[in-house]
Order: sequence, then structure tokens, then C-alpha cells
Amino acid sequence: MVSQHRRAIPHAVTDILLWLLASDVAAAHQPQPHSPGRCTNLRCAGQAYPCPPARDAHRAQQAASRLQPRARGRARVLTTANPLNNWFRPAHTQPRVA
Repeated sequence: MVSQHRRAIPHAVTDILLWLLASDVAAAHQPQPHSPGRCTNLRCAGQAYPCPPARDAHRAQQAASRLQPRARGRARVLTTANPLNNWFRPAHTQPRVA
């Protein structure tokens, strides 16, 4: 059986698998109808809503929907200011044997 949310993935979602997993967790951790301050999931018995899994699922949905910023232009790399430049070269040169 396919869940209802699996048919309506928002267009802004960039990580579909993460979003689907987070949606499943969020659907399993809803507030109780008669006590909205408590989670309905048995694993969260006695915990206040939103429980840690519900909060994590919400964060995961936000992370899966975030658009990545696009780079503009070229990065400027300063090679003279870096003290680790040429770290792979030997400190002492060995004399050549003729």
C-alpha cells in the first residue's frame, strides 16, 4: 500500500529519499487527538509533542527541501599567503652525484 504523501512530493524537494523517510516518521509521530501535547506513537509514551523523532523529521524535511546556493563567478585562491604551500617538497636538497 502506498502512503498518501508519496504521491505528492513538492517540487522544491532536492533529496527525495530523505524527504520520504522524514514524511514516514512525521506521519508516525502525530499529536494525540484528545491530548495534543502528547505523541501518539508508542515509542514516545509519556513524551511531550513534538517528540524528538517528530522534531528530527521536521528538520530532515527542511534539509531535503532546501535549494543549494549556486556559485557565482570564480573563487579567488591566494597562494602566497598560505604557509603550507609546497609542503610536499623536501626541506633540504641532496647534492647531485656526478
